[in-house]
Amino acid sequence: MRILKPERAEGLMRFLNRYNLPMQNLDLLDRALTHSSYAFEHQLPYDNERLEFLGDAVLGLVVSEYLYHEFPRAREGVLSKYKATIVSRPVLGKRAQEMGIGDLILLGKGEENAGARERPTLLGSALEAVVGALYLELGITGIKRWLVREVFEPGRQMSHTDEYADFKSLLQEWAQKNFQTVPEYEVVSESGPDHSKTFEVVVRVNGEILGHGEGPRKKIAENQAAMRAYWKVTHANGGGVPPDDFPSFLNKSTPAETEEPPQADVGN
Repeated sequence: MRILKPERAEGLMRFLNRYNLPMQNLDLLDRALTHSSYAFEHQLPYDNERLEFLGDAVLGLVVSEYLYHEFPRAREGVLSKYKATIVSRPVLGKRAQEMGIGDLILLGKGEENAGARERPTLLGSALEAVVGALYLELGITGIKRWLVREVFEPGRQMSHTDEYADFKSLLQEWAQKNFQTVPEYEVVSESGPDHSKTFEVVVRVNGEILGHGEGPRKKIAENQAAMRAYWKVTHANGGGVPPDDFPSFLNKSTPAETEEPPQADVGN
């Protein structure tokens, strides 16, 4: 067992106190924040990868239960898409950065010099490992509210933005199901200087333009176009602009996607 330096222990305690987490085993939390590169350089017999494996499973279980209760009308496919976004590495990485986890990760010199501390995949993995460590000491009941408040709810907000929500996959599934084809994206204009461009994109399905989008990167513009197209094809009025809190199909509208099948009338 590694003896923690006072400043290391204080940093870990500040993190726990900030989120009112009654964890006592600082060695376990320290392990969750020890990257394999640091363990290799310092010849430690452990790193955070096993805890990352455990935390990934815990996140999957708890977010599934959370979405099941939060969106009682949503179909399995919709819930799966939303789950995949909320616990994706970009979303988890962003949240880990906001929570200050990046400052607590122990990295090897090579990874540190390569800027790994800012890497979303590494940050997301560290958050998963922290979840695994918290689960081992506090159990599901002890961390469920914290996960909802600090991980899932912020993740939901991020999943509503063009950068994180994967509407391209949703639109592709719809196109394959209905037309046995895939959407086609075309950049119709570029404006602005090289360091601050704006891309305008249209998306076609079966030859018809269904949506357009704009963004500072092609990927964001394409996803916005897919979002508007998906809104158009899954809403009864067949058009209009999605509201700011889209995807509202998760708890409103779109019978084909979200409503439970009608129950048989068995009488009184």
